[in-house]
Amino acid sequence: MIVNKNVPSTWINGKGEGSTITPPILLWRSVIVRAMLDALNLDIHAWGKQRQKIVQEAQSWFNTSDPQFCEVCDHSNFEPFFIVNLYKKLVKANLRKKLLHTNLNKFLTGYLCTFHN
Repeated sequence: MIVNKNVPSTWINGKGEGSTITPPILLWRSVIVRAMLDALNLDIHAWGKQRQKIVQEAQSWFNTSDPQFCEVCDHSNFEPFFIVNLYKKLVKANLRKKLLHTNLNKFLTGYLCTFHN
């Protein structure tokens, strides 16, 4: 389990910031991270048309009208709008060149794991 230790332990009886992220929540958040990497065309181990298909499917997945997307957000304890806005910020920042040789997976997973219910 991952525990956010950057906040006081008195925070609302251990709920919210400072609470534990269970393995299932971490798994679902990792699904979101993988989809973000795919949508940003980063760290994909496919080439040609298959790669393009992966990127296009991932980009269209970040849609609050997609029931599968909303289900993954629900399992990861996130509001779909929060994830869509985060994705849009990453796209708008156009970080692809800057992030090509960084461990974005580690960064995004760590970032998303700072949010707790």
